[in-house]
Amino acid sequence: MSDTDAPRTSAADAAPAARAADTDSPAGAAAIERATGLDWAAIAAAFDEAGGTSLSHAQLARAIEPLFTGRVENPGWWAQGATVAYEQAIGRRVSGQSSTGDFQVSASRTLPGAAEDLRTRSAAEVVAAGRIAGLAVEPGGRESDTPKRLYWRTGLEAGAKLEVSVEPKEGDRCLVTLTATKLSSQEQRDAARADLRTAAARL
Repeated sequence: MSDTDAPRTSAADAAPAARAADTDSPAGAAAIERATGLDWAAIAAAFDEAGGTSLSHAQLARAIEPLFTGRVENPGWWAQGATVAYEQAIGRRVSGQSSTGDFQVSASRTLPGAAEDLRTRSAAEVVAAGRIAGLAVEPGGRESDTPKRLYWRTGLEAGAKLEVSVEPKEGDRCLVTLTATKLSSQEQRDAARADLRTAAARL
């Protein structure tokens, strides 16, 4: 989920007032609808029936996961994404805000080339940029691999984090995603989005 990013769980999210989710689809809901074959209204209704705003993020994710089981390969992951979208709809968080209150944002681009080469190029590009959203990029960084993706991670100033992920696709192409997490504000997130998009465009 690009520009959205990867959901983080917390057991202590409290809503100020109980109300049902808006029927209009929040950001990110379209991808969930396509993957699961369920429309957002049905998903939001399932959240409401499970307890809605009286439940924490973790409780909501656990409650909705059975609805996705058998419909997608990783129902737990999609349940996390749906919970984030639901919390946006009920006003618990704004777009790009994690369940712990910080902000995150991604920029992605599909490029030709070998995954390892693209990881090296992407890491070099963000290091050369020097700053993301005004936060200094820490030198060094570390690489790690999974069967599906290659990663490079480093820190940003003030405790923020920066990640490069490269996912091989068909036809000698890869999806390169640059992600900044633990940002302190919506404004910082907006600035990071612009900087990450610029870095991605230079690859």
